Amino acid sequence: MTSPADLPREQPVFQISVVAEMVGVHQQTLRSYERLGLVTPARSPGNTRLYSVSDVERVRQVLRLVDELGVNLAGAEVVLHMRAQIEEMRRALARRDAELERARGEIERLRREGAR
Repeated sequence: MTSPADLPREQPVFQISVVAEMVGVHQQTLRSYERLGLVTPARSPGNTRLYSVSDVERVRQVLRLVDELGVNLAGAEVVLHMRAQIEEMRRALARRDAELERARGEIERLRREGAR
């Protein structure tokens, strides 16, 4: 049997009832999170909510912030938004570092060719 960890992170596969059971909340809580923009599940052609592994992880993050840290839902939204911005900055830095490394390699290659 396939575990959630084996699924593509963004592929919508879980119905709301399954997610509610997975994370231990009522389906109405998940609908509330959607209304607040904390999670945005995909919709099937029949308009059924379909959650991805990434969506489930996001719901778990919200629950941790609220239950363990006492953050309200507005605060959870801010924290999640900031985390996303930090992650995007990390990716941008990694891309820049890769570009710098390529440029260093090219400079070194040109130096070697010029020394001949």
